[in-house]
Amino acid sequence: MKKINVLALFGESGAGKDTIQKWMVSNIPNAHGIISCTTRPKRDYEEEGKDYYFLNTAQFGEKVLNGSMLEATSFNDWFYGTPIEGLKEDCLNVGVFNIQGIENLLEDKRLNILPVRVYVDDKERLLRTLHREEDPDCAEVCRRFLTDRKDFQSIPFAYTIIDNSKNMDTFSVELNMIIENFLSLDKND
Repeated sequence: MKKINVLALFGESGAGKDTIQKWMVSNIPNAHGIISCTTRPKRDYEEEGKDYYFLNTAQFGEKVLNGSMLEATSFNDWFYGTPIEGLKEDCLNVGVFNIQGIENLLEDKRLNILPVRVYVDDKERLLRTLHREEDPDCAEVCRRFLTDRKDFQSIPFAYTIIDNSKNMDTFSVELNMIIENFLSLDKND
């Protein structure tokens, strides 16, 4: 059985995970962006069906119970999940996940997962997070920042790191090498 390839981006808030996913879908042939579901409120800059599918708790629960979620996690009283129908078999599926979500994906034998941690230094992440909304909730930004520090102390699986503070030319070369290595391993299995 041929496995479905998933490049699983993860990293601290403000590292640029969503930006990288969008760049990959626009610039890498055969890359498909995974759109996750969430019950959290939509942020100012987000669009339904483009950034997330925004569901209420009952809708989300129904998807979990009927088995259409590959993974589902909760964070800060909100639910996040990846619908199976959001993947394409003959593409490089690119998604943004949290650590628990990737742990769940790694257990799914239908999937070939490459976890990629997006890294940016703390100062840059904090500035990005503060500047991405017109009127940011500074308390929430600080809470996420401190929570990330704790959550990323110990990651329970192997992963590749990509530094998102480099210039775009260097970054795209590194990312393309990571993808080529990942897809060549899949062909050898």
